[in-house]
Amino acid sequence: MQITIDAPDTLPTERIKQRIKELEQSLQLEAQFFENFVNTKQTAINNNDPWTNAAINLPTVDTEIEDFALNHDHYLYGVDKK
Repeated sequence: MQITIDAPDTLPTERIKQRIKELEQSLQLEAQFFENFVNTKQTAINNNDPWTNAAINLPTVDTEIEDFALNHDHYLYGVDKK
């Protein structure tokens, strides 16, 4: 990665060095956050976490109701059909 910084010629060298150091620290924090995020996600995948690894072959129940998806509120809560 390459970052280009445009600074005015009147900015003192010490101030430029200070800003570069602040930028480096900020990027290091972002890198640590990203690394932790990736490691957490990888750990969840390795632990077979159901939220990250949805089991597609779960058993299903056939209700024999053709419009259940459309009118699920009717069948669950008794509201009028759509």
